[in-house]
Amino acid sequence: MEKIRRPAVAGSFYPAERRALQALIEECFVSSPLGPKGAKPSFPSLLGGMVPHAGYVYSGPCAAYFYSAMEPDTAAAIVLGVNHRGRGWKAALSVAKVWETPLGEVPVDQDLERHLTAQVGFLQEDDRAHALEHSIEVQLPFLQKVLPSFTFVPISLGYLDEEECRQLGEEVARVSAANQALGKKTVVIASSDLSHYLSPAETERLDRLALEQVLALDPSGLLKTVEERDISMCGVLPTATFLFAARSLGAKRAELLKHCHSGDAAPMREVVGYASVAVGH
Repeated sequence: MEKIRRPAVAGSFYPAERRALQALIEECFVSSPLGPKGAKPSFPSLLGGMVPHAGYVYSGPCAAYFYSAMEPDTAAAIVLGVNHRGRGWKAALSVAKVWETPLGEVPVDQDLERHLTAQVGFLQEDDRAHALEHSIEVQLPFLQKVLPSFTFVPISLGYLDEEECRQLGEEVARVSAANQALGKKTVVIASSDLSHYLSPAETERLDRLALEQVLALDPSGLLKTVEERDISMCGVLPTATFLFAARSLGAKRAELLKHCHSGDAAPMREVVGYASVAVGH
C-alpha cells in the first residue's frame, strides 16, 4: 500500500472540513475584495510562478490571482516549497506517493521524481522535511480547485547555495519540457511569502526590491538583493530555483498579478507581504 501524507495544517491554515474549505476558496476567487473577483488573467504561455503560503484568510485571495491564470488542462505541477523548520534533508522529495487534503487525494508524479533524482545528486526522499511543513500543502487545495486531474512533485528546500539552485532549477526545466513534449502541460510553482513582521510601509519598500528581481527573471539578483538588504523572504531559495528553471525554459514575460500584505485582511501594525507572479514565454 502506498504511503499517504495526511494534512499537517488543515484546521489552522485552512478549514479541515471539505465544504468549509470549498467555500473559503470560492470566496478567495470570487467575492473577496482582495481577490480577482472572478477575473481570469490572460496567460496562455504560463510556465509557472510565485505564490504565497500563509493562512488562507490572509494570503488566499492573493494566491487566487495566480491560480486563476492556470489552464484546466494542466497535467502536472512541480511545487518548490520552503523547509521552515529545517528538519530533514536540504532538498527533499516526499516518501509518501499520495498527499491528502480535505478535497481528496493528489498523486505524486513518480516518473518526474525519478528523472530528477537521476540527475540531481543532492535531491533525496525525506519525509522529515515535509511532515509538519505547510508551504507546499497549502497550494494543493488551490490546484484541486482549478484542475480536474493532475499529478505533482513536492520539493522542500532548506539551505542551498546559488549553484545548487541553478542545477536544480535547470533540471526542473528539463523534466518539465520533456513532460510537455509528451503532451502533459506542466507548471513550476515557487511557494514564498515576502517580508515578515514589519510596518506596512517598510514591507512595501523591501518587497518591491525583491519583486524587481523576480520580475526581471534574475535569480542571482534576487539572492543578492535579499541577502544585502536583509529581506525576510522565506521562500527566496524556491523562488530563485524557479527563476533558474524559467530562464532555462525560455521565459520572457513576468507579470505581477497581485501584491498585498496581511494588514489588508485585518488591522495589524506588523505585517507579512504576499505576491502572486506569473511567468511565461
